[in-house]
Amino acid sequence: MTKVIVLGGGPAGYVAGLRAAQLGAEATVVEGREIGGTCLNRGCIPTKSMVAGVERLRQVREGAAFGILAPEVAVDFAALMARKRETTERLRSGTEQLLKGREVAIERCRGRLASAQAVELDGGGRLEADAVIAATGSEPVRLPFLPDDPRIVTSDELLEVEEVPSRLAIIGGGVIGCELAAIFAELGAEVTVVEMLEQLLPGEDKRVGQTLQRTFKKRGIAAHVKTRVESVEAAADAVRMSLAGGTTVEADLVLQSVGRRPVAQGLGLEEVGVGIDEHGFVEVDETLRTTVDGVFAAGDVAGPPLLAHWAYHEGAIAAENAVTGSRLEVDRRVVPNCVFTHPEVASCGLTEGRAASQGIEVEVAHVRFNGNSKAVVEGEADGFVRVVTEPGSGIVLGASMVGPRVTELIHEVAVAVSAGLSLEAIAGTIHAHPTLSEAVGEAALSGVGKGIHSL
Repeated sequence: MTKVIVLGGGPAGYVAGLRAAQLGAEATVVEGREIGGTCLNRGCIPTKSMVAGVERLRQVREGAAFGILAPEVAVDFAALMARKRETTERLRSGTEQLLKGREVAIERCRGRLASAQAVELDGGGRLEADAVIAATGSEPVRLPFLPDDPRIVTSDELLEVEEVPSRLAIIGGGVIGCELAAIFAELGAEVTVVEMLEQLLPGEDKRVGQTLQRTFKKRGIAAHVKTRVESVEAAADAVRMSLAGGTTVEADLVLQSVGRRPVAQGLGLEEVGVGIDEHGFVEVDETLRTTVDGVFAAGDVAGPPLLAHWAYHEGAIAAENAVTGSRLEVDRRVVPNCVFTHPEVASCGLTEGRAASQGIEVEVAHVRFNGNSKAVVEGEADGFVRVVTEPGSGIVLGASMVGPRVTELIHEVAVAVSAGLSLEAIAGTIHAHPTLSEAVGEAALSGVGKGIHSL
């Protein structure tokens, strides 16, 4: 029986363990912290639990427009955070039961490579294996120029606060910064976001970033783009940030949200010859093999995109290659990006901005949500769907979306890209009425010259 050791129990790690066991291997997951990794314990799930809470808060506050009158709404922040913890614990327990059910062993400690086929465990012990998969994830980047002060935190600490800060300043307007800005602004904090690049969500199209910034402004979130933080002073009464251009921002809590770095040090990788790139990521080929035979890497530690669903995909591919010796390759063509702000943001494949940066000519089929019946009924008519296609053939290449539930709607386009479908195929598919999904269908209809409900 093939023996596989997985270093790390996050999305890539536990999926690798499950897939290896599914293929008949003897699998062991070595994890010194909680099973589920950052996503389940300090990222995706805790933040989405908070999003679910503030979404209900926003709906109650806006209920008068629907004829629903409520007395003054109050937030029980302790209860909201307790539910966040309970949700996380429930899902973590479910994941542990999956591992137990597949007879995947769990070593609850840290481990490091002693060789390409052996792992030494902290506190003693050694495991031998036919293959090792490094899936140790990533951690928040901490800016070296910031003072060492408990009021200056990463997302890990912010998700454990006991009360809503009166003033929250966020350094970094990427996905994590924007999601937490939206959450805490709804909870009553005065929020300021500072992004040194020219737009919020720098990885998305310019139109997307501008739309989100306008929405933030309506909701009282101050966003400074193309702005560098020059210095930070931890005074007794506040943390003061001096921005380029002369603006000063005072805050009770400062979130540094400028990206994540791989957890690849102290694992014995370099000692056994595994290549590490200049950014600290483990070097892998498209089959997730490293530079050392028998050693694989998956998830955040193997490089961008640092997304849980990409880690799932890589974990499964790495396990299959490790167990069977196959040379399956990861599929980088279509990796959905989802941002759970209000409104939501989503994209996949080749967007307008990505096409322009690569000098690729494309056509765009588009529609705004203000013409979608369900969006208007729900009072969520801001935003758009923009589907990118190949000129002439109409083959769907990707999309950008801003609006209600676009983190769900994006998958119709993702399937179209993966399957090589044309815009005509989406346009020819009947979309139920009234649904938000009609926006995708209507965009496709407009793109092939058959639009009915859009100009």
